[in-house]
Formats: sequence, C-alpha cells, structure tokens
Amino acid sequence: MDRRTILTACGTFIIGALAGMLVMVNDDANGAIKQALKLGTSNAIGGATIQTNSKTATLEFRNLPWAYTNEELGNAVKPYSEVLTVRIATDRETGRSVGYGFVEVPRDKMQTVINELNGAEWGGRPVTVREASVRTDIPQRAGR
Repeated sequence: MDRRTILTACGTFIIGALAGMLVMVNDDANGAIKQALKLGTSNAIGGATIQTNSKTATLEFRNLPWAYTNEELGNAVKPYSEVLTVRIATDRETGRSVGYGFVEVPRDKMQTVINELNGAEWGGRPVTVREASVRTDIPQRAGR
C-alpha cells in the first residue's frame, strides 16, 4: 500500500471511532446499541444477523404525531404491558421524529398491545401497531 492509502485508512478509522464515542453519549442511541447487543448481532459493521429473543417482541408504531417523545410512547403502552425499551426514529440531520417508533414488550403481551392500540387516534392521527420485522431489503454500502 502507498502512503496515501494508509493515511486515508487511518483517518477513516479515527473519524469512525470519534463518531462511535459521540453516539454512545446520546441516551437514545445508547439504548438502541444496548438493545442490539442484547438481541445479538454477528458483527458491528454490517450484514448483522439478529437473533430473536422468544421472550420479547418488538412492536412497530406508525403514523405517530411528530411531537411524540419516547416517554409518551412508553406511557401509552404501559397500561397494557411492561415496557422494556422504547425508541422513536429520528431524522439523522434534524434530530426530529419521522413519525414511527419501536417498543419492546414481553411476547405474551404483544397481541394485547396490538389489539388495544392499533387504530387508536393519537393527536388526531390513527396509529398503526404491528410486530416489527427484520428488514432484509436494505442494500449494503460499497466496500462492506
């Protein structure tokens, strides 16, 4: 390898390490990382496979009001089930909600939550609740 390639690789590694440390500081990202580690991934770079935990289920909430917070989403589910983790998806650039989120609950309470909250109106919007599925259609970035 020539000097330029080595310097580029080192710079990329340093930037990645710094970005990783910044992500760890953010509570929501930290929770997401803990959840991913708890579920088990084959690697941290890409092409990870998620091992499902048969005792828990992750529910996907769609069409959430834009102003909804993790706390509000968790509080909405608590009357029907224990809430293990909550994460509302946000735009990477603005940090604002993109209108959907995920709540992890015990698997035996999953259907109760879906039955009670699917179609409910929150902030004038009908919310869709279903079991989240692992996406397999995400294209890999070049070089991975």
